Amino acid sequence: MTTEPPKFLLDAGLHSLCKALRMLGFDSLYRGNLSPAEAIRCAIEERRIWIRKDVEMPNLQYGIRYFVVSPGEVAGQLRELNSEYSLRLSANPFSLCLKCNCPLGEIPRSAARGKVPERVFESFERFYACAHCGRIYWPGGHYQRMKIKLEAWGW
Repeated sequence: MTTEPPKFLLDAGLHSLCKALRMLGFDSLYRGNLSPAEAIRCAIEERRIWIRKDVEMPNLQYGIRYFVVSPGEVAGQLRELNSEYSLRLSANPFSLCLKCNCPLGEIPRSAARGKVPERVFESFERFYACAHCGRIYWPGGHYQRMKIKLEAWGW
């Protein structure tokens, strides 16, 4: 029996945690752009865990799993989520688009030509793209900084 990694819906004000969860490969939607009705529908239909930061949770909806994170740093919030959902067992870092939350796939190097700066194309052999938004990623400086950040957070 395999268990699917948890999927999350994060309340407004938890954008940094949302980005961190995406860096770790967890399907995470930011509620900031969703109406309350859309957020409720999304949480129920997609079986997402709604992450909140306020202890007083008015308007709780039946059928939605909630988790309240402590205010503070992302590192502590990730520890709380890992403690509750064993995230380390299913983390798949750098597998999702940070912009649109869709899976990334490796593309032929030639497909990146003209879509990334020429100096980047000449400097890197491997490129990854989001099939949904078309954003292209490579293991450059931003990737290295994210790796350092994740390591500093204990990942």
